[in-house]
Amino acid sequence: MNQYVANLRRLLAVAAAVSLLSGLTSAPSRAQADAKPADPAAAPKPAAPAKPAAPAKAAKVKKAKPPELSLEEQKKADGVYAKGTNWLSFRAGWAKRTGELAGNGSMGYGLGYQHMMSRKWAFAAGAGYDVVGRFGASADEAVPFTGEFQRHYKWKTAVRPYVGVGGGFYLRKHYRTAGEYTTTTTGGPHFSFGFTSALDARHVIGLEARVAKLDARAGIVNPTFGLSKDSETVWTVKGSWALTY
Repeated sequence: MNQYVANLRRLLAVAAAVSLLSGLTSAPSRAQADAKPADPAAAPKPAAPAKPAAPAKAAKVKKAKPPELSLEEQKKADGVYAKGTNWLSFRAGWAKRTGELAGNGSMGYGLGYQHMMSRKWAFAAGAGYDVVGRFGASADEAVPFTGEFQRHYKWKTAVRPYVGVGGGFYLRKHYRTAGEYTTTTTGGPHFSFGFTSALDARHVIGLEARVAKLDARAGIVNPTFGLSKDSETVWTVKGSWALTY
């Protein structure tokens, strides 16, 4: 009996040992079976590389304008056409009104002032006396007061041309005619074209042609100069001499 119990105990011990060993070996197997491979889609995506910062634009630096030359320095470079130079001039020449019974052209003269706003642009003003028509002792007179802007052009010669656009008003009168009427005023635009040339640092000579389109008193009948129209054209060609300062 004792031998039987001893054998039974041996069998139980062997069974327990086998059961213990099988449990130890199955645990890693289950652990390996439970560990599933990671889903590639579920894995965190690597961060995109940072874009390099755009280079900062260099601030634009405005070029500083060179200081303006003094009047004396400009006169050395541009002479009588230097910016800021003034001209006082005397003009004399020929004047003529167009139209039927206008009479012969006659003389005209006047005074002028000119200021050079730059070596290219100038403002000019003047007043004068023109006999725009004549029949014997009878005269058709005009006294203009005008202003204009001029554009001067530099040539590689001592002579410089210019063009001018302006206007003004005129005192008009027929003199020594049987149907003489009192002085009246009129006005209109004009266009001028001329040449100038410096004699030296203080003196300038020139020649200018000008055409003016003026309003007129329509319906006035003069026994010498005929029926007046609502507009008239006056031409002048004058030489000039100017003192600059």
